[in-house]
This record gives sequence, C-alpha cells and structure tokens, in this order.
Amino acid sequence: MHKVLAAISLVFCFLAFGSPATAQRPFPRLLPPAEDFRLTLREERYSKMPLGPSCGGEASLTLPCRPFTLTLENASKHTVHISEIRCFEPDVVFEKREPRSSSGWWPVSQPGKPTCNTLDWVNIRLNPGEKTEYTTRLISPRRSIDSLSVGGGSHELRARWALFGCTEAPEGTDCLSPLQVVRSASSVADVAFQEPVTVFSNEVTAVSPALPDLGNVNFALEVTVASAERAKAEADTQRGCTAAENENVDCTVFHYVVRNLAARPVRNATLTFSDTSIGPEYRFEGSPWKSIQYRLWECASNRLVETEIPSGGTLEGAFTLRTLRPGFDTSSLQAPGEYQLRFTFSPHACIASPDASFCLTRPDRQPTATSKELTLRSSQR
Repeated sequence: MHKVLAAISLVFCFLAFGSPATAQRPFPRLLPPAEDFRLTLREERYSKMPLGPSCGGEASLTLPCRPFTLTLENASKHTVHISEIRCFEPDVVFEKREPRSSSGWWPVSQPGKPTCNTLDWVNIRLNPGEKTEYTTRLISPRRSIDSLSVGGGSHELRARWALFGCTEAPEGTDCLSPLQVVRSASSVADVAFQEPVTVFSNEVTAVSPALPDLGNVNFALEVTVASAERAKAEADTQRGCTAAENENVDCTVFHYVVRNLAARPVRNATLTFSDTSIGPEYRFEGSPWKSIQYRLWECASNRLVETEIPSGGTLEGAFTLRTLRPGFDTSSLQAPGEYQLRFTFSPHACIASPDASFCLTRPDRQPTATSKELTLRSSQR
C-alpha cells in the first residue's frame, strides 16, 4: 500500500508540477501540436451537477461554485489517445485575466491532491473530429480555489489543459496502454515523463454576485501555561532559550486555543513567517499594562495562509514569548519577579463556505478577543 501511495504522489507531482528533470524527459511528445486541438469553455448555467460539500447555502451563488464545461476536440487528421488517472482531476487549470501578472493571467482553480489508493488509468481514444467533455465546478473535493481572486464582480476566465498521450501509428493500434504500465523497477509510468501538449480555451466572462449580509465573526481566546508533557512535545518553541532560562517568563511555553463562536465556519489569514495575530501585554502588580516592543521585520518569502475553523471549532498551538513574533525584545521580562500577562487575538478572518474550504467574504480585521490574566514568576537568572 505504501508503494502505491508513493507512486500516486509521484505521478501527481509530475502531472501537476512537472518533473525536476524536465530537460531529460526520456519520452518525447507523442501527440499532435496544440493547434491540432480545439478547447471550448462554456458556463453551465442550468447544470444539475450536485453542489458538493463546499457549495451549500449562499456559497452556491459564488463563482467558485459555478459549473463549467470544457469540450476538447481532436482537430487533427490522426486518431489520438489521451491519458488520465481516474481518481485525479484532468490536468486543467482555470485562469483569470490579471494584467499585473507576468503572463497576463492568474490561476484561480487547479487540481488538488490525489484521492485514491490505486492507479486506475483512463485511455480516451479520439478519432479525427471526435470530442470529449469535462465538467466541473471551480471548487470541488478534488479542486482547490483561489477564492480571493474571484470575489463579487465580473471576471474573464479561460482554461488550459495539459494533455498526455500519443498518436496512433499505424491507425488502429493502442499506442497508450504500454505507456501507462508502471514497470517493476519504477514507481511512475512512462506517460508521466512525457512532454505534454498544453491547449488553451476561448475566454468567457463570468459574473459573481454580491452576497447578502452573512453575519459577524466572533472569537474567544484561552491561553494557559503548557503542561510539562505538552511543553516537552513543543520543545522547538523554546529555541533561543538555554536550560537555565526555561523558568523565565519569556521562555515559558504557553498553550493557546482560539474558539470560533460564530454560527458559521470561518477562515483566519496569517503570514507564514510573521504571524502577528496574538499579541502579549505584561505588567507588575499595580503598574499599567505594557506591550512588548519589537523591531520591524520583513521576509521576502512570506506567504498568506488561511486556516479553517468550523463553527464551534478551535485552533490550537503553542509558543514562547521569544518565538511568538520575529523581532520581539523580551529583555524587560527577564528580571526576576512576579508578572501578570494577558494576550489579545487580532483575527484577519472571513466567513467561509459550509465546509470552510474557501472564503465567501474577503478576509478583514475582526473584533479582537482577550485572554484571562495569568500570573507567572520569573526565577533568578
């Protein structure tokens, strides 16, 4: 089973992202050039395709839940075979016109991770003039969506389909099945190493309507000192702390729980290397609350990450004050004595689809949530 899963993962990587040894593909392109295919995109306004777990309620009105059909026609003079894996989506990427991107287009919907345990190959045979169709919503259990790029308004869309396969020579022979065999010494079929033919569709204009008021976002925050077992499991949060410093306030491991109190699922947006959603304050008895100072910090590889939290669900994690935010200056917390601490969660969140897979509204600043106060004593260094 592990070998099969590894093979599926490798094939998915090759089909979706390309081989790391693309320049050394042992099997050349065996299909006619792109101009020998016609790819037609149309919106299916009256489709009876099931909505799926992402598209219930108001989500059904959004562009990610709109069904589209692609018709691929073999416009060449030869019979061709198109290769697919039954448990994968076809290698189709939907793009939105985006003048600010280098190509003028931006991918908004593409195949997700494979969802099967066996490689069940599909061999689609198209005579000259024959067609095959693929219908999907932009979001589905096997497709991911950049929902922020297709919010309310009008959007110009097109699709590109990367085709793997071969041309019958001589006519009547099955040229593809031998290429779909995974040899005993390999974990990937030959067809996965092939140079694909990428075909682009026509452009269509699709309109996503503005949604009604979806209600408010509401969170609660709990922060506690982590148990010894949890602190040990989260040892990497104490980087920069020596064993002698582990009893200091700034090296204490805290456990946090963010709870979604709203009636709907939400998605909270953070940055991979500079999450500023949880902010600490401290004071000594009788003194005013102070924020911990930090220096400005930038990372060129910071990416936006959205984390789903179902209604009534939680988001949990661990941190120390030294690792909570890059650039924190915790020197003021290293003197021995008793400290009072509290934490504020500042969400950047959106109301999400029923399965929390994509945003129905643009992530925005939401009301903050503050934890109860904690009293800690820092030991003598």
